[in-house]
Amino acid sequence: MFTGMMQSVLLRTGQIAVEASSTFLIGLVVAAVMRRMMGQEGIRRLFAGSGWKGLLRAWVIGTLLPVCSLGVIPVIRELRRAGVRSGTVLAFALAAPQLNPLSLLYGLTLSEPIVIVSFVLATLVLAVLGGALWDGLFARPQDTLTPEPEQTPAPGLKRLGAIGVTAARDAVGPSLAYAALAVFVTGLIAGLLPYGLLSTSMRHDDLLSPLLMLLLGVPMYSGVLPGMMRIGLMFDHGNSVGAAFILFEVGVGFNAGLVLFLALQFGAKRMLVWLALMLAIIVGCAYAAERPLYFAHEEAGHTHAFDEWSSPFHTWAEGSWAVVGQKIAQKVEILEPFALGGLAVLWLVGGLLRWFDPTERLDRWLTETSVELPPEKRSLLNWYVPGPILGLVALVLLVMLSVVALYIYYPGPRESFEQMVRVRAEALTAVNAGKREEAIRQIEHYDLLTRKLQVGVFIRTGELAPDAAKAAADLRECLEQIRDAVIAGQLAEARALIPQAEAAFRHCRETFRRYDQTPGQ
Repeated sequence: MFTGMMQSVLLRTGQIAVEASSTFLIGLVVAAVMRRMMGQEGIRRLFAGSGWKGLLRAWVIGTLLPVCSLGVIPVIRELRRAGVRSGTVLAFALAAPQLNPLSLLYGLTLSEPIVIVSFVLATLVLAVLGGALWDGLFARPQDTLTPEPEQTPAPGLKRLGAIGVTAARDAVGPSLAYAALAVFVTGLIAGLLPYGLLSTSMRHDDLLSPLLMLLLGVPMYSGVLPGMMRIGLMFDHGNSVGAAFILFEVGVGFNAGLVLFLALQFGAKRMLVWLALMLAIIVGCAYAAERPLYFAHEEAGHTHAFDEWSSPFHTWAEGSWAVVGQKIAQKVEILEPFALGGLAVLWLVGGLLRWFDPTERLDRWLTETSVELPPEKRSLLNWYVPGPILGLVALVLLVMLSVVALYIYYPGPRESFEQMVRVRAEALTAVNAGKREEAIRQIEHYDLLTRKLQVGVFIRTGELAPDAAKAAADLRECLEQIRDAVIAGQLAEARALIPQAEAAFRHCRETFRRYDQTPGQ
C-alpha cells in the first residue's frame, strides 16, 4: 500500500513538473532580460505611475507575458530588486498567472464569449483592487526596497552572456525552491486523494462547490492552459460557474510556493490578512456570477476535469514504476522537450557557477562598463543600442514567440484530423481488445484533439460556427460515455457505443470541412 501511495505521488508530481516547465523557463528568461537589458531604472519606468496608473500598467504587462503562477516568481523577485512599489508588484502577481494571449484565445472557444470576457474583466478589477487595498491598508515604507546600484552589461556578447548567467543562477536559486515546493505540494495532495474523489464535485446545484474549489485552488498548482482546459470541461458538464471562476482566479493564480514567497517578502501576518480579504472578495464574485453566467442546458452528474487532481490508480495495489514512467512521459508533447532541455542547460550551468564561481566574479566581469567604440569601428555584435529598448524588444519578441507556439500547439483542421484519425484508430482498437489503460489514455488524447481542433480553427479564422462547436461537443460526449464504461469495466457497453462515436466523428469531420479540406477516412 505504501509503495502504491509513493508511486501515485511521484506520478502526479512528475506530471505537474512537466506541465510547468515551459512557463517556468519563460519566467526565468523574462527576469534575466529585465535585469540585464532594461536595468533597474528601466524596470521602474516601465511600471511607473502612482495610484491606479501604475496598477493598471501592472495588469496590462502581466496579461501579455506567458507565465504561470510559478514563472511569475522570478519576475516578481526582479521587480522587488529594482524597487518597484509593493502594491504594483502584488497587482502584477494577481494578473500575470491567469491570463496571456494563448489562454485568452483558447478560453473564447470554451463557452459563451461573455463568460470569458467577464472573467477577464474581473481579473482586471481584482488585480487593481488588490494592489490598491495593499497600498491603502497594509503597505509599509520598507515594503518597497531601495535597490543597490547595479551596472547593466556592455553591448554585444557580454550582454547576452549576462542574461544567460543571470537566468542560470536564478534557475538553481530561490525561484527553484519555491517552484519545487509548489510542485511537490500539488503532487502530494493529488497523489493521496483517492481515485475519482472529485468526479462528482463542483456541481452547479451544490452551494459548497466554490468553497471546495477554493480549498483546493490555494495550495495546488495549475498551469494556464491546463487550467483553461479544466474550465472547458466544467462548462461541458454544466458544473458550477462560481467554481470555474475560482479555478481561474485562485487555482491558476496561486500555489503553495507563491503564497510562501509573498509571505516571506511582505510579512506573514499582513500578507495572510490581505490574502484572506482578496479570497473573500473572489468568493463573493464567484457566487454573484453563478446564475447570470450559467448557460448550460443540462448538468452532468460527474466531471473529468479534476481527474489529475486525484490518484491515477483505482487501488494502491494497481501502481507500478513502469506505469509511473510511462504516464509522465506521455505529458511530454510538442513544447515540453524544448522547455525541459532549456531548464536542464540552465540547471547545469547554474550548478557549475555555484560550485566554481560562488563570489560572482563572472557576473561582475560581464557587467563592466566598456569604452564605447566610434561608429566606424562598431560591428553587428557590439553596436550600441540602449538596454531598455532592447529589453522591451525582447519582451515583445517573447509575446510573438508565444503566438507562434500557439499555432504550433493548435494545428489547423487538416493536421488536427490527421492526428485524430490515428488516435481514433488506436483508441477503438484498444476498446475492442479490452486493453483498459490503453483505451482510457487514447480516448483522453482523442478528446484533447477535438479541443485543439476548435482552437486551431478559431485562431486562424477568428470564428467558430455554433454547429461546428456542437459537432465537436457531441463527439466528446460520445467519447466520455465510452471512457466511463471502460473505467467501470463495462467493456461490452463500451463496444456498443463505438458506432455512435464513429457517426459523431464523421459528422464532426463534415462540419469542419468548411474551414479546410480534411483527409477522408
